[in-house]
Amino acid sequence: MKMSNSKHSKDSVDCEVAVGHSKEKLMKENHRKGDKILAALRTFSGMVAHIAAIGFTLFMFYISKPGTSLFSWHPALMSLSFMCLMVEAILVFNPESSLLLKASRKTKVRVHWTLQTCAVGCGLLGFLTIVLNKIQNNKEHFKSWHGMFGLITIIYCVVQAGFGVFLLYPQVAKKWNWKLIQLKVYHATFGLLGFTLVSVTIILSLFSNFVASNVEGFLWGLCFFCPAWCILIVMNQVTNTYLPITRRSGRTAPL
Repeated sequence: MKMSNSKHSKDSVDCEVAVGHSKEKLMKENHRKGDKILAALRTFSGMVAHIAAIGFTLFMFYISKPGTSLFSWHPALMSLSFMCLMVEAILVFNPESSLLLKASRKTKVRVHWTLQTCAVGCGLLGFLTIVLNKIQNNKEHFKSWHGMFGLITIIYCVVQAGFGVFLLYPQVAKKWNWKLIQLKVYHATFGLLGFTLVSVTIILSLFSNFVASNVEGFLWGLCFFCPAWCILIVMNQVTNTYLPITRRSGRTAPL
């Protein structure tokens, strides 16, 4: 009788262990499926950002018709600079939706600074055209919210690009005892702030007389969506990449 009870209890334990293993296996499979779905959604979201950046730029070229007037170069160059070149320069490092997904880190860095240099150059040209246009028409400068944010943004981007040179030549930064990982975190953080300024400036431009006279209804909403979506994707990319690094460095930092 005792042997029968012990055998029964052993069978019960074996059964519970088997059930536990099957549950654990099922949870792992569900977790893997969930990870695949999230990865697919992140890839799709990133690709939408590419389409939004390029589509917005092409649409601005279409409605501004660059070359028809001095002012026409302003929206064309600014959209090319900040909505196309700058977005693509940032998304080149996106782990799910980069257009250079299989390229080496060295190649991505080269493409990033090349696109950012072109973005700053186009931005400065676009800024120059609106200043000259204001002078030609005897209009006051930087009186609207768009104008004020535009001035702040262009100055910020030039300074940010200048500090980005330290990442190309980290040996220079070592003179001030800066570590490479610190430079990367600072560059990404301040870069995110800069792109936030860019997005706010672009959104404010949608309330200008030029856009109001050329875009309305659904198309205006689509134009609003493009920079708003891009900043969300960029925020997600930067925080997912560098937040774990800052947490690890915070835990290992001496008290």
